[in-house]
Amino acid sequence: MIFSSPLNRAYSTIEPLAKRKQKAIICSKNLIERGFGVVEGLEIENITSAKSYEQKLILRKTVAKNYRPDGGESVYDVYIRVKEFLEFLSTIDIKGVVVCMTHGGVLDILYRIIKDKPLSSERKWVIPNGAFFLLERCRSGFK
Repeated sequence: MIFSSPLNRAYSTIEPLAKRKQKAIICSKNLIERGFGVVEGLEIENITSAKSYEQKLILRKTVAKNYRPDGGESVYDVYIRVKEFLEFLSTIDIKGVVVCMTHGGVLDILYRIIKDKPLSSERKWVIPNGAFFLLERCRSGFK
């Protein structure tokens, strides 16, 4: 079973595996990266990339878990989506390996859920580009 974010970057990355394994890709909006709305495409780490003072203010606020920029999502919104996806996975009868292609921010939230880390805590773990997590389903959820 193969799940993917419907965003092209993720979908096109998992496509060769799906073809090789002759499996369909099931797209889930719950695996999409966080939408930043009016500051989409700007880097939080590089506030100087903002074109206006207003954008700089919005970028600074986006680190707060409940702040939702216009047209975007809060960290908490993404948390809810990822939690829903995990709950869905726990209800289906899975035989064998399940592959989920997603984005770094979703992996960060997934890690926080599994390790019971607060959304407001500083990230002290690295999620390199192309990283993968191995989750095991157990009676109490995932580990």
